[in-house]
Amino acid sequence: MLLFSAAADGRGVRSKRVAVTPTPAFSPGEVAPEEACPNQTTPGLSAEEGAGVVLCMTNYARAANGLAPLKANRRLGRAATQKSIDILGCNEFSHYACGRSFYFWDQQFGYLKGCWKVAENIAWGTGSYATVRSIVTRWLESPEHHENILGPYTEIGIGQRVGQLEGYSGAAVWTESFGSHAC
Repeated sequence: MLLFSAAADGRGVRSKRVAVTPTPAFSPGEVAPEEACPNQTTPGLSAEEGAGVVLCMTNYARAANGLAPLKANRRLGRAATQKSIDILGCNEFSHYACGRSFYFWDQQFGYLKGCWKVAENIAWGTGSYATVRSIVTRWLESPEHHENILGPYTEIGIGQRVGQLEGYSGAAVWTESFGSHAC
């Protein structure tokens, strides 16, 4: 399984971290139990079903840290889905897949208007490494991904596509696109 993280804001787009406040270190209590977010380990969920479970697990981690839940945003969801499509289509696991900036699809779908902040988590896996529980747990265990999940965002889009990547068939590519228009 591979993971990458990126962030930017409207003052200037950078692939460098945009930290507003330090986030606490990962705690195993941030991983939602199956009862709180069902189907975490169910293989072969549809992209829509999987996105719902990712949102549940992401918001569970935020609640465990006293943070407000993220709301699903259609534009960010479309951007996240397109990023997953790009990664598979160009066979390039990168925030800059197909030579595009990590925020390219956020911009294309009209999210980058006025004051904004965006961040992105990407991951892929096959078999048991492709389940929602595996992907979200690895994001939470990674300091950069954890920072995005607990970051100063109010909205999220989640995309997932399955295909061939880096010689692996059945690779599930997951993208979380975080955003906020709060200044």
